[in-house]
Amino acid sequence: MCDGFEVTDKRVGVVGRGANAFNEAVFLRSYTPEVKLFSPGEHDLEPHQQARSRELGIHFQNGPLEFEVEQEAILVRAGTAVHRFDSLYPALGSDVRSELASCVGATLSDEGCIHVDDHQRTNIPGLYAAGDVVIGLDQISHAMGQAGIAATTIRIDLCERSPLVR
Repeated sequence: MCDGFEVTDKRVGVVGRGANAFNEAVFLRSYTPEVKLFSPGEHDLEPHQQARSRELGIHFQNGPLEFEVEQEAILVRAGTAVHRFDSLYPALGSDVRSELASCVGATLSDEGCIHVDDHQRTNIPGLYAAGDVVIGLDQISHAMGQAGIAATTIRIDLCERSPLVR
């Protein structure tokens, strides 16, 4: 995902399938008029997503896909066409790996994400979570912020049990 400055008015490609890729393309469309959505195989967009894509000028194309990086662009070959982009975003989804947290009784969302409070604490004392396994933005910068919050909270919680002094 982006925070806008890298893609504003640039040529952007999104690679993925289904709702995840569609939502990413719609989000990016708010930064630039040139967004194309590529599926490695057949698109499985719902009819309303296809209609919305057309309405927003988001073109979508099926694979197979080939990629090449040039000095000033990323090329995507789809069939006989070659598309040139300034940025390419993977929207392939991820598998939430929360099985261990679930085994110890952590509360999970329907998608399997771990519920945490504002300080990254779970409902299990001493268990903290951050990153893609937590509900929220699946972005590296967001995960790093969550990790910083979790680390600070862990230290504070440990100090409450027994002061950490030098």
